[in-house]
Amino acid sequence: MIFSCIKNDNFIKGDAKIRYFQSAVTDTTQNFFLKGIQSGASTVYGSNSNYLVVAGDSSYTITSRNINTGVDVASTNYKFAIGANYSIYYTRKTTTSPPVLTVFQDNVKQSLDSVKLTFLNLGYTLGSKVIIQDDGKAFDTFNMQYGDRISHTIKLSKATRISFTLETPVSTQPSVNALDSLPTTTSKSIAISKGLVYTVLLDGTKKGELQMRLVSSN
Repeated sequence: MIFSCIKNDNFIKGDAKIRYFQSAVTDTTQNFFLKGIQSGASTVYGSNSNYLVVAGDSSYTITSRNINTGVDVASTNYKFAIGANYSIYYTRKTTTSPPVLTVFQDNVKQSLDSVKLTFLNLGYTLGSKVIIQDDGKAFDTFNMQYGDRISHTIKLSKATRISFTLETPVSTQPSVNALDSLPTTTSKSIAISKGLVYTVLLDGTKKGELQMRLVSSN
């Protein structure tokens, strides 16, 4: 699990903001390009860039390039709207399928009395669905397969503790951090806070073990 806090500054009129994720555990570091020009720094597996400002209301060819070979490995076309935030994920659908770039628009609007969580399953090495459960019952328990993206805006309580398990766990599965409103020094959990917007990125190791990353969007 890697926690990354991304500051979302005010927009300049006419701009959009984008960030890149390298979410393919079987692949090496990637460089990303917009219309053939490198955009941001090299991105290693399990990390993401800060939001970068680009011209809005513009269409781009987005390309990822293997840092070692310099060869383009994935590409997509996308038009970024003015005033919007986007995340671009380098991923695969299976261990044998070619890499792809998947673009999602991020809803970064804050609710000061709530926490906004967007769960995204990009665990292409996982052998089963992921079960998400909240002890505080802010939402019903649900399952996610690869590619699912589900958002919940919840009020935190003392009972809030969101956990992640595989429907069919592998024998080597280590404990996965929970999301907790009141984590303790003895609990394997990460604090979430009201007024913030998070992406909860579900992923898998090369062995098919479940991993979770918490990424802040503000």
